[in-house]
Amino acid sequence: MTREPKRRVPDKANRWHRKGAVLITLALLGSLPAFASERQVIPFEINQHDHMVVRLEVNETDRVTGIIDTAATFPMINGRTARLADIPELGENPAMVRVLGLTGAEVFPVVQLDRLVVGNVMKTDVPVALNVDLNVTGAQNVLPASAFEGDVIDFDFENQRVMVYDGRPDRSARLVPSSMRYETINGLPFVEVRINGRKGRALIDTGSSITYVNSKFAADSHTTPNEEKTQVLQGATGADQSLSIATAKMIAIGDYRLTRVDILVSDPPLFEYLGMEDEPAMVLGLDLLSVFRMQMDRRRSKLILSLPGSATYMRGVNLDARDSHIPNF
Repeated sequence: MTREPKRRVPDKANRWHRKGAVLITLALLGSLPAFASERQVIPFEINQHDHMVVRLEVNETDRVTGIIDTAATFPMINGRTARLADIPELGENPAMVRVLGLTGAEVFPVVQLDRLVVGNVMKTDVPVALNVDLNVTGAQNVLPASAFEGDVIDFDFENQRVMVYDGRPDRSARLVPSSMRYETINGLPFVEVRINGRKGRALIDTGSSITYVNSKFAADSHTTPNEEKTQVLQGATGADQSLSIATAKMIAIGDYRLTRVDILVSDPPLFEYLGMEDEPAMVLGLDLLSVFRMQMDRRRSKLILSLPGSATYMRGVNLDARDSHIPNF
């Protein structure tokens, strides 16, 4: 499948700086809240900021939205949601969680939601982290995918719904799947990828609107610096030297091959926190993931990516890192 890229370097680069995905790697409270084990269906939409947004009902108010994030391990709400939901003022010595985001680790207080409804899922007495300054562009809250209980979490981008259910992943006669194993590191799911033949690890991150690679991976895989696009990018972000654009001849994910990919290069503190700053690593964001039907078989630690096609698994996907798009299957 080949798609012509759109040209939106400045807008996409700015969205990386205000990226709303929150990566929570240490929940000091212990176990996470889990939703019911029956088949759950959660409608979503992709907003103008390229985030996958769901409608929420929190403590009787339905005026808030959130994202379902595969790279988060604890729910989080912002100050607006807390006010609308009539969350009581924090008492002395509230329980706390340590939260890791792209810009580093912070500690936040924990509050209790009496009721949380998303799609056909309802949960009571839900502990959540309170971050009054949480900035998910176009949404106010973060729901970790791990909070939904079931063997499979199924991101059906064609029909704009997330499904969670037991058993094996649903199959479609018109979709050709590619299955690969994923590993969990500090609660975060990683798969093996290759750039120009060089192996690295990639975080599956539905909370990120874009895909990007760290400088170690970019250098080791001999990507080609794109000076012209980098100058445009840095000009749009105030000459930020920590960001650049490189071109990869080929990125391999399972049986899929992406050719001539322009990709953002940067080194967020996330990789340093995970001890991965000196190894090839990248983040797979929605601009890439939404091209596929994506299923995470959590019982078997398998990621299944599917596209329409014949019985051959090898397909070319022309992806520009500066644009996110959803195919019409």
